[in-house]
Amino acid sequence: MTTVPLAGSARALSRASRLQRAIHALRTEGDSRGRESFAIGLGLMIGCTPFWGVHFGLCWLVGRAFGLNRLKMYLAANVINPLILPPLFYAEVQAGSLVRRGHLLTLSWDMITSGRVWDFGTDLVIGSVVVGLIVGIVGGVVTYAARRPAQDPFFQLLVRRASDRFLDSGITAWEFARGKLSGDPVYAAALAAEFPAATGTLLDVGCGQGLMLALVAEAQHTAGRGEWDTTRSDPPQFTRLVGVELRPRVAGVAKRALEHEADIVAGDGRTAGLPAADVVLLFDVLHLMPDAGQRELLRAIRAVLPHTGRLLVREADADAGWRFRLVRVGNTMKAFLTGHWRQRFLFRSQTAWRTLLHEEGFEAHVQPMGQGTPFGNVLISAGLRLDGR
Repeated sequence: MTTVPLAGSARALSRASRLQRAIHALRTEGDSRGRESFAIGLGLMIGCTPFWGVHFGLCWLVGRAFGLNRLKMYLAANVINPLILPPLFYAEVQAGSLVRRGHLLTLSWDMITSGRVWDFGTDLVIGSVVVGLIVGIVGGVVTYAARRPAQDPFFQLLVRRASDRFLDSGITAWEFARGKLSGDPVYAAALAAEFPAATGTLLDVGCGQGLMLALVAEAQHTAGRGEWDTTRSDPPQFTRLVGVELRPRVAGVAKRALEHEADIVAGDGRTAGLPAADVVLLFDVLHLMPDAGQRELLRAIRAVLPHTGRLLVREADADAGWRFRLVRVGNTMKAFLTGHWRQRFLFRSQTAWRTLLHEEGFEAHVQPMGQGTPFGNVLISAGLRLDGR
């Protein structure tokens, strides 16, 4: 399996500004558990040395030489700050004295004024290596233990390629894609369990900046290049990708990331005139509408689904206790920060979601979708009711 960038990510990287590419390189270089631990350890060791003013240069040169993340190295070096310098200096001078003389040093003002300042400096330099080595090893081990190993390297490859599509739309869009695709379990679950060998048209209503569509596009490109992991379920084979997004600016980001690969419509899914689709996605959309709006959108989707079609809904479970309250707090904060202070939400329990879908002509299966997160979400897979009602 190679890591040659696919068309979408390569296109975005070529259009990104020099600053965007530099930030991309600094954020992604040395991005493995072992290399990150090594970078943090070396950064702490460099921070312990008394070579103030050149720590940045040292981190840059050492990081480049060993293929480590230079940004993380420099941040680790700056953990050694003025607040802890006095006890650190004392420990380093004493460590240097132990190495050179075999005993601790009795510090006094007379020692400095009597011409022994060079001995003091030598002790400091030698001791900084000893203390820095200890601090670096401890920091590296803690980092290695704290960072969980990649559970699914192949999926992370798809995430990297999909998120790179958003780089030329801005660092914020790129970072959001990286964090959301890798941290939200719904994307991996949908790709692995709901899309195998799926064909026809994939319609994402409320697609945002097109994260799921980008992930599907990368999965299909990867399979087309013969790089698909054969131990996994078959990749999707959609012939058309369509996204509908209410916010014009966000729809523009999706269009740019999925240029020539998906049709992105800026509009309201209830009135935009949805195309016929074999699979429809509705992630975190329904709770933003009142009851009448939820029903109107579900009816519009039902009208474009064939009898074999599937609807995937991700929503919060209002019966999930404190996990649901976290979802509500997150949505409220997002509405406030984006200027939508009057936004109202209509959350339901998973039983109520199933009832709503049944009333609107769907037969639904619900499964938890908060694995690895503190949020009380569920994924609902629904097909048209067999009785046709």
